[in-house]
Amino acid sequence: KHHTHTHIQRTQVLTLGLARALNVDEKTYEGLRYASVLHDVGKISIPSYILHKPTRLTEREFQKMSTHPAVGAQILSSIDFPFPVVSIVKHHHENWDGSGYPDGLKGEEIPLGSRILALADCYEALTARRVYRRSLSRDAAVAIMKRESHKFDPRVFRRFLEVVSDLDEELNSIEVRSLTDPKEHTDRAR
Repeated sequence: KHHTHTHIQRTQVLTLGLARALNVDEKTYEGLRYASVLHDVGKISIPSYILHKPTRLTEREFQKMSTHPAVGAQILSSIDFPFPVVSIVKHHHENWDGSGYPDGLKGEEIPLGSRILALADCYEALTARRVYRRSLSRDAAVAIMKRESHKFDPRVFRRFLEVVSDLDEELNSIEVRSLTDPKEHTDRAR
């Protein structure tokens, strides 16, 4: 549970920082504000043993896991958002080269918000500790992303590489703050 909350917080910081660096329009920015928090809501349909599996997923498990963006979009489509939240969530695992899911969209077919969220989500996943591996440094994460750069919008990725150190500083300040902030709910729990 704590990992999920931290992932959401960190992903939002990265997403909105990158969106600001790209000077996206207000509708896309607001869509990203919501989508960065809600992008994994579809994972409620994924069995816990898959979500928390400490080893590589089988092909069948990966197929199940890859349903989460479409399921999330389906859940969120019942809400009348004034911003492009549903499409951003649905397509945040599409790849620039068309190798992603759920629809195999390619290049500009992928909503800009999804292209931004995909980068932030990937970087967050690489730099956070997971049950199956330790967290990676910024340099190690960036090196992996460069090897996988066919998945990312080249313009968005270039901008990401220019601002990643600033985004990292922003992430670190949030984590330090959340460790030092008094927890409001502790008194009420007694």
